[in-house]
Amino acid sequence: MSNLMLCHAQSAEMPYSVVGLGINIYSAEELCYLIAQNAHTIDQDFMDDKLCEFLDRQLKLTELAKKLREILHEGGSLSDFVMAILNGIDYCDEDEKRNIKQILIESSGLSPARKHKSRGDNLLKARRFARAIDEYISTLEKIDMDAEPILYAAVLHNMGTTYARMMLFEKAAEYYLEAYRLNMDEESLVSHLICCNLYMSKEQYDRMLIRCGYPERAVDSALRLLDTRDDYEKTPNRYAGQLKSLKELKEAGRVGMYYDKVEDTLDSWKREYRLNMILR
Repeated sequence: MSNLMLCHAQSAEMPYSVVGLGINIYSAEELCYLIAQNAHTIDQDFMDDKLCEFLDRQLKLTELAKKLREILHEGGSLSDFVMAILNGIDYCDEDEKRNIKQILIESSGLSPARKHKSRGDNLLKARRFARAIDEYISTLEKIDMDAEPILYAAVLHNMGTTYARMMLFEKAAEYYLEAYRLNMDEESLVSHLICCNLYMSKEQYDRMLIRCGYPERAVDSALRLLDTRDDYEKTPNRYAGQLKSLKELKEAGRVGMYYDKVEDTLDSWKREYRLNMILR
């Protein structure tokens, strides 16, 4: 979580890892904040006995834990479970509680696949790449590709984005291409071409373009974002300079700085061109 919070209640020695979100919490306030920020993606697996145990043993909220266990054992709803937490912890005001409850009611109609996709998107935004991949794979298993090709393609596109953020460009290119074949969306194709440019030699890239016959508009869009490898070495272009800087960091073994700069560079390109590596 990005915001600092002053926690007045008990703080746990051992954190609780929230199922599906990949976030560790240490306090009751953090739990409420997490609910407020992720109400639309909270699923039935949030109703966890381990959460009750955490509240009871780590945070000493015995009465709240008892009430939550009763809701669990009596087959109560997700809304009942979440609202019991919010009512038992003095963090959200009444307006916030009503808003969260409404979100829970509205999102209850979402398919499990759409909720899992949203959780994968949140994990990707939080840079928890391995968890995001796992969540997207789980999502794909819940989607009938023939019945929902656009949703299926959106998950594939975002898997491509995740691998691209990990600098696994060849893998990313494969997923972007799979997405394009389903949705015929130029954005997926441009992302595919960009990733191909990043892992292929210029000769390989040019042969691929001739062989596949992609639309000229998409090819031009990709080239506006990234120069070819020849230009990478000899053009005093801002993008070429950024790529050269990344290469130097990697070769020098400065792994931490390399990955930080990779993230900053990709985000900069995304903001400027709004063509690549955005979530579907």
